[in-house]
Amino acid sequence: MSRLPAATLAQLEAAGVETGRPLLISDADEVLFRFVETFVGHIEDHGYSFDWSSFRLTGNVRRQVDGAVLDQSQVFALLQNFFAGCAEDIPPVQGAAEGLARLAHAGVQVVVLTNIPPAQRDARRVALARNRMPYPVVVNTGDKGPAAAWLAARAGSPAVFVDDGPNNHVSVKQAMPAITCLHFVATERLARLVEKPPEADGRPEDWPALERAVAAALGVTCGGT
Repeated sequence: MSRLPAATLAQLEAAGVETGRPLLISDADEVLFRFVETFVGHIEDHGYSFDWSSFRLTGNVRRQVDGAVLDQSQVFALLQNFFAGCAEDIPPVQGAAEGLARLAHAGVQVVVLTNIPPAQRDARRVALARNRMPYPVVVNTGDKGPAAAWLAARAGSPAVFVDDGPNNHVSVKQAMPAITCLHFVATERLARLVEKPPEADGRPEDWPALERAVAAALGVTCGGT
């Protein structure tokens, strides 16, 4: 298992994962929160546009005044600004809170593994709690494989990983192939721009289907199934 940064390891320890219970490791943006639509609306209010021509942010953000494409560092700066001002206000994905609650009631422990800037960790926790998703939050940096593998090893039981980013499915399968990976992209317009990565074990189209897939992979029965 790859060496984890001390700050990440401390959060993983604090997540309180119990040995012997099934585990769901969930991304936040585009799984629990409608990130892309909110981000696009934010940048449009600040003189930028979004092309919707590919799944990646870099290459799709342009200045409205001259059509110039922003490079990676410029897009990163926009993201930092967006999360600093809007992290608590991104709308939830329909059905996410209800689905997670049923899974939790069936005995599944839930950890939110997110790549939000570390400074916005508390804002993300507030947003989750406000939207009836009061689960432990681990802020990750880079690929999620090492952190997901750590959590799954601590649980010592079946684990499911849900994320919209194909690269994270590659990373997770490399770190721990036994984790069931489900590719999920809440925004339909964005989902049409990306294929299911080969490393993913399934691609549910909405939260009811995702809930059923998670329950099946973890061997539990809940109201949504």
